[in-house]
Amino acid sequence: MPTYSSAPTPLLSALDNLASTMGLTNVDSINALFVDWPEIVGEQLAQHCAPRSLRDQILTIEASDQQWATELKWMTSLLMERCCAALGPGAVTDVRIVR
Repeated sequence: MPTYSSAPTPLLSALDNLASTMGLTNVDSINALFVDWPEIVGEQLAQHCAPRSLRDQILTIEASDQQWATELKWMTSLLMERCCAALGPGAVTDVRIVR
């Protein structure tokens, strides 16, 4: 049975715990991914794709059309490298592209 405490829990800590139980990355990493997306992938690429989720170290990216989806598939290794540089080692181990 879970134990409960009457002491207040910092909101960020509570959100990180919730994210962890759902297989999600911590809140700071998720925020950085969405806010810093143009810096992570470059301005031009960011105009044609956007991150949709980061769960269990799998980044799902939505492409604006099939041409950009194909381009992103070719860039999977580079995208993982850039995301890990921005978010921390091992933050992204796989990329999935959707339209």
